[in-house]
Amino acid sequence: MDDYDNLLDRARSQVPEDAFKRSGERFRVPKVQLMVQGNRSIWQNFQDVINALNRPGKEVLKFVSGQLGTAGNVEGSNALFNGKFTEQALSEVIDKYIESYVICPVCTRPDTDIIKDSGAYYLRCSACGARTSIRPV
Repeated sequence: MDDYDNLLDRARSQVPEDAFKRSGERFRVPKVQLMVQGNRSIWQNFQDVINALNRPGKEVLKFVSGQLGTAGNVEGSNALFNGKFTEQALSEVIDKYIESYVICPVCTRPDTDIIKDSGAYYLRCSACGARTSIRPV
């Protein structure tokens, strides 16, 4: 157990003191802009949000559609959903996506990629090197 403690102390001494305090400071996701027309909801800044998340649009759309329990598709830079939804409901779903598929659970930074290895999906962090198993979208 002493070896582990020594290794842990050595590792912590090599990490800058403010590394975890400034986590996510440059990660800003635009506020959701939603417009309801009849029985359809139009997410107007969909492209801006997926660019900030650094994730493919199809993946984000699939997750959001599944959480909202409706069909969705992309037209231009907008996402269209069947049904009437609020900006708050959509924002909560995006926050859930960010927590599950963007933010590294080890260092809480957004510098991650989703990789597939041997049929399993992982969240790989380029900031700390962690590799965390995740559920497929």
